[in-house]
Amino acid sequence: MALLIIGLLLVAVGGLLLYLRSRAQGRLLEIGFTETVTTQEVRELHGQIAAELGPGGFSQIVELKGKLHCAAPLTAELSGQPCAYYTMSVEERYEETYQEQDGQGGTRTATRNGSTIVASNSQSAFFQLHDATGEITVNPTGAEIHPRQVVSRFEPCTGGPSVTVGGFTLQVGVGLGGKRVQGYHYTESILPLDAQLYLLGEATDTSGELTVQKPREKKPFIISLKTEEELVRGAQGSIAWYLYGAIAAFAIGAVFIVIKILR
Repeated sequence: MALLIIGLLLVAVGGLLLYLRSRAQGRLLEIGFTETVTTQEVRELHGQIAAELGPGGFSQIVELKGKLHCAAPLTAELSGQPCAYYTMSVEERYEETYQEQDGQGGTRTATRNGSTIVASNSQSAFFQLHDATGEITVNPTGAEIHPRQVVSRFEPCTGGPSVTVGGFTLQVGVGLGGKRVQGYHYTESILPLDAQLYLLGEATDTSGELTVQKPREKKPFIISLKTEEELVRGAQGSIAWYLYGAIAAFAIGAVFIVIKILR
């Protein structure tokens, strides 16, 4: 029975990988077939549509490239850097003592390392994408964001009541049940001001102002510090690995199922 269950699980994993490959292919097609336009071209098209249909009727998938400007930037919690988006997390790393069976009916004491996320936060702000022809407002809510990592550091546990990094203070807990806290790993990534961006999303005036935001249909919404070429190479690599993984999962799963049937 165990072989059959493992085989069916592997076949299910293969199906999931094919689904993920299909999504990656759709994302690659959207990036490849959407031509880059300027903010001026988007504004001109919006003006033409608004003149015919009135305000609130404009919707267009656009690909833009330019610099990030933000009139009211956020301050990243750990690095203190001004930005339009940040995501941070604090991972507690510890060692703990536990009991396990020794295979002879008894128990033995062993130790293992573990970790858990004890704090995390993400914030974003409206910003403007500026190119040589002008700028356009961007609402980053719901975007697939490729930020820049600016913090990755480990702070050993000193036994004090709290640990402070930048503007963030963590109240340190007390290890219980054989758990000994070794320290905390801090990470933070941001969209910094004046960064060169790649943007794929929906330009629309449904909010009353021409804004690029998450598409209402199931289309990708990407805000990335990577270039278009880097995104294409990454998607192509993912598509290939999803296919290889699916083939392997189907093949191994089929072997387990056949063995179970023959038995």
